[in-house]
Amino acid sequence: MKMWCLIIIALTLPVTPRAATAAEGPMIEKDPVEMMTIPAGPFIRGSAPEEGRLDEQPRRKIYLNGFAIDKYEVSNAHYMKFLDETLHKPPMNVFAERPFNKEEAIAELPVVQVTWHDAVDYCFWAGKRLPTEAEWEKAARGNDGRLYPWGDEGPTPQKANFERDWEEKKTFVEVTALPEGQSPYGLRNLAGNVREWVQDWYDSEYYASAPDKNPNGPETGILKVLRGGSWKSFDSDLRVTSRGKGGFALKTHGIGFRCARDIGPGQTASPNNAQ
Repeated sequence: MKMWCLIIIALTLPVTPRAATAAEGPMIEKDPVEMMTIPAGPFIRGSAPEEGRLDEQPRRKIYLNGFAIDKYEVSNAHYMKFLDETLHKPPMNVFAERPFNKEEAIAELPVVQVTWHDAVDYCFWAGKRLPTEAEWEKAARGNDGRLYPWGDEGPTPQKANFERDWEEKKTFVEVTALPEGQSPYGLRNLAGNVREWVQDWYDSEYYASAPDKNPNGPETGILKVLRGGSWKSFDSDLRVTSRGKGGFALKTHGIGFRCARDIGPGQTASPNNAQ
């Protein structure tokens, strides 16, 4: 009897899906989108004491292996494809009292009202994973320690969608919009539009003890990290070092995500099959 109980418990424990790594062989992407290659090497993570909040300190040089990351936030159109193929529970329609998949003129807007688990499930289905917090910051910051994805100058409406009031569909910009605000690696809307889930658990003191190579965040925690600020955020939350947090079941009108995947030495993201 005791053995059967242990088997039942083991079978019911939740398991977080994990995408294959580059070392395990090529991954098959079910929903190909344009991805950008972030080469292996060091970058400056975090803020100096006079620049940022306490949980962004210390400012350190971190080494990351190469990886690929989506150029754009996951759009409603791509998320609907995932829903159609998996019968995953759809997000709430934030624009009207009708089903999410019946809403018109939202295909290229970022998907919102998704939990951390929703984001993980989509990325796994697509043959990818969520980026780590360190990967997200390197993709946004590059190697020169800049304050914002586009440089050190403050945000403008031409570079970021921020400090907005709710205006239904006009609240968001399309995921391909605002090229003036792109990062050194060409990623769009890393500041504003929607906050983005990343892989890591949140720990306000993690930076001080994190490894210098490929940090993956704390092993356990209560909250997950959110990055990038949203349409409602002020400029201080658009900085590439700004760290947000939320419970993994949290879903709001201002939270979305993008995916990443490992690449092997000498490999690059291949956008040729992107749609």
